[in-house]
Amino acid sequence: MPDYPTPSDYQEAVQAPEVAFANADLQAATPRTNVLGLPQPITGAFAAVFPMTTEGGRSYAVKCFLKEVPKQQVRYEAVADHLADVNLDALVDFEYQSAGIRVDGTDYPLLKMEWVEGTVLNRFVADHLDNPDVLVHLADAWADLMANLEASDLAHGDLQHGNVLVQTTDDRVQLRLVDYDTMYVPALEGWRSAEVGHRNYQHPDRTDSDFGPTLDRFPGLAVYTALRALAARRGLWDRYDTGENLLFRDADFYDPEQSALIEELASMKATADLAEALRTACYVEPSDVPPLADVRAGRLEPAAVSVARARRERGRDHAERSAFARGVLPGGVGIVGLMAGLVMAGWPFVAAGIGGAALLGGGGWIGHRYRRLSPVRRRRRLEQEEARFTEAIRGLEREVESLQEKRAELRASIDERRAERLEERRQEVLYDHLKHHFIGEVREVEGIIHKHVVRLKAANIRTAYEAAPDAVANVRRISDEARARINMWRSALVQEVEDELPTSLSPAEDRRLRRYVDHRVEDTDEQIARTEEKTEVQRAERDRVRDRLDDMPELSVGSYVRYLLRMGALPSASDGPPAPTPRENGQRNTEPDPVPEPMAETRDWWERP
Repeated sequence: MPDYPTPSDYQEAVQAPEVAFANADLQAATPRTNVLGLPQPITGAFAAVFPMTTEGGRSYAVKCFLKEVPKQQVRYEAVADHLADVNLDALVDFEYQSAGIRVDGTDYPLLKMEWVEGTVLNRFVADHLDNPDVLVHLADAWADLMANLEASDLAHGDLQHGNVLVQTTDDRVQLRLVDYDTMYVPALEGWRSAEVGHRNYQHPDRTDSDFGPTLDRFPGLAVYTALRALAARRGLWDRYDTGENLLFRDADFYDPEQSALIEELASMKATADLAEALRTACYVEPSDVPPLADVRAGRLEPAAVSVARARRERGRDHAERSAFARGVLPGGVGIVGLMAGLVMAGWPFVAAGIGGAALLGGGGWIGHRYRRLSPVRRRRRLEQEEARFTEAIRGLEREVESLQEKRAELRASIDERRAERLEERRQEVLYDHLKHHFIGEVREVEGIIHKHVVRLKAANIRTAYEAAPDAVANVRRISDEARARINMWRSALVQEVEDELPTSLSPAEDRRLRRYVDHRVEDTDEQIARTEEKTEVQRAERDRVRDRLDDMPELSVGSYVRYLLRMGALPSASDGPPAPTPRENGQRNTEPDPVPEPMAETRDWWERP
């Protein structure tokens, strides 16, 4: 699989949108630039987004991918077709272009998406912690959005603070969703999810095989619970916010019985039922999580809570076996007995057929049940997260290498840039002199007649400056001798100003050129530093996932078969990361989860690196 361009490669291409883009709107659009006049992308681990504004004032977010995604075009086309049939204000228009941008002579896909103004969810919440009424309105709007998504038979697939924008008009709160990489629509039934979602919002057992219309139920419940909790108790934010969550962290979901946050919410009158519903949701299959509307209406069986908590407190090996687990051993003994009886009766082939069918059917069903076990699913999710972090690190390292190469090129280009600027200055002086000599003067040259002048003018050659040899060579129906005489006429005029042409840049121009290169180098150094910082964060996250994998007991198919045959026990389904603890005195407690502290972020979502 070939490497896709890096963000800096895309940045260089977007400097000339009329050449880079295939779409007419984008060809005529202007990218948002930094202080050096360079296109400024919003970079992530797997995409770079360029804000573009058309001549008509329309704004788009142009998403350029940093890696190849299998069947990406089919996914986006299926999503676009379904969204065309639904009417949800929360969704934005987009267009997938399979060959939308050209970089170094190769075409790559892009996503042209309607630009959305708004504030990311966690920042909006932080700005309104002292106004609980706003948070209540926000929670109601969130509940309405979850209901509308379910009614439209679709799921976003990665609901988290960075993908939810909040807009306010008077007293009205409007939610907008962005980033549709993992969106589910009915046409994608049976597919696997492209990603498994943000760890601090998703069900702990979710893997790429969980992809359906119920995908948003768990994060929908988690976000709604957090909003209602913050409306009731502002101090929760100071103790549980990390900058990458909305109160909850993945460890709260892996072991809700040991979560200080869920325990605190369960003790609050305003969130007690929600906390119990969320605690229960952590134990059931992701697809069995009830809709948020049912939770709000109290349609949740109390027995489900007690059973789930009992299973956690006693452990999986002491929990009551399922009907399938209880039936495997007697069923197996019965089939063996039946086969033995058939052999003794002289029907060995029938016995072999029954045994083969039982082995295939039973093995397939055991394999299916094995893959659905919580410890197996959680290990698989962690393995997928580890692979994703590894891929993100690789992409960031490629970007650092690309930036370092560009930095070296900038330093080495000073002489070339000086020569280019000197040539520009010489052309400026030459133009000031030749622009006053109109092409009609060439008739004074022997051998040049009126029709030659007419044909020169027809080719838009009106002055001696425009009568450069290359331009004259392209004029039709002029003899080679006439072209030579015209060139001699121009050369004589150039000779008149030869002594005035600069041979070097002025000290002031040379300083300006050096300052420009120095600023470009400084900007590149800052990009390198930011990219290296992102890389370290991704490495820390990957190490955290690896440590969790090392601590998690591995359950093999053989161990599961021994369990079914009453020869062994299963590990606890709650094995996972240590439960996070709240911060004290406003300080972050990183002991259970040693991830670098997020930087204070006050910029809007589109300005974040």
